[in-house]
Amino acid sequence: MEVRRAGERRIIRSLRRRFDRPSPSLPVGIGDDTALIRPSAGKHLLVTTDLLVEGIDFRTAWSSFRQIGHKAMAANLSDIASMGGIPRYALAAVALPKKTEMKSVHLLYSGMMTLARQYGVRLIGGDTSGSPRFVMVTVVLIGEIEPHRAVRRDGCRPGDRLFVTGPLGDSRAGLEILKATGGNPARRHRHLVQKHLAPRPRVREGRLLSLRGLASAMIDISDGIGSDLRRLCEASGAGARIDLAALPVSRPLARYAETKKRDPRRYALEGGEDFELLFTVRPSRVKEVRRLQSSGLLRAHPIGEIVPRSRGVTVTGPRGETPMKETGYEHFISTR
Repeated sequence: MEVRRAGERRIIRSLRRRFDRPSPSLPVGIGDDTALIRPSAGKHLLVTTDLLVEGIDFRTAWSSFRQIGHKAMAANLSDIASMGGIPRYALAAVALPKKTEMKSVHLLYSGMMTLARQYGVRLIGGDTSGSPRFVMVTVVLIGEIEPHRAVRRDGCRPGDRLFVTGPLGDSRAGLEILKATGGNPARRHRHLVQKHLAPRPRVREGRLLSLRGLASAMIDISDGIGSDLRRLCEASGAGARIDLAALPVSRPLARYAETKKRDPRRYALEGGEDFELLFTVRPSRVKEVRRLQSSGLLRAHPIGEIVPRSRGVTVTGPRGETPMKETGYEHFISTR
């Protein structure tokens, strides 16, 4: 059945049956004018939102509705992760063309909530609307964090070490493959394509860094390290030096880059939507990070250090230290 035959009220009823579960912390959920939340005692609230638009953030030619829902939720979970918070509640607003099948609507929300449930997140409301042509998905995510535990962008200073929680560039390569193959990639590229279509937010890593007080500043890599590192530096009034050889890349990316006769670390610098965490650590705390890494509790790859603002943001590579040229993705300017 198409949504134009089902109507908004039927859609909402079906979502309420699947996802509405009142509890002491949620006296009123889906179905009323607003949800009613009882915040945890002594916690601060974290609130974030992301808008995904067909043709800009995803393409239905190669993204399933389940994957679209997953990615919409992942982007928001990654924001909560970058503050070291605990994600709790989600609201989803969706605009759909009238010919969209109800099955697709259920897959969209299933993609969101399958990922959300892994972190204890509950759907508490949202909105549905018609769209003349494109699918649009907005998720609002509400989280919690203890006072003074939130890790902000503005806490690093010269001498702090830079780390990332995982390989970079996979999503960029996956998008390149999807574009080149019209959405029909070879099986050997499955890892890279999946990293683009269904990224994994680093919620547990962000929470650990917050609870241990290890990260002096943190940001998620959504628009690319070129953009997000600059944002972190601007907020902190600092510069940074990246060691090109230290950037972590996966084996699938290394093999793919070899076929393109490119340095895989260029994908790491140029890419976006990896949703790894970029964080800084005081020199006196680096040993603790390494102990957590060696014990398997934290993935942390050292990639450089924070320097005085006057030195700017640079990359050290075969040609020495040069200004970082990569600027990452920026809406209204860049294209994907």
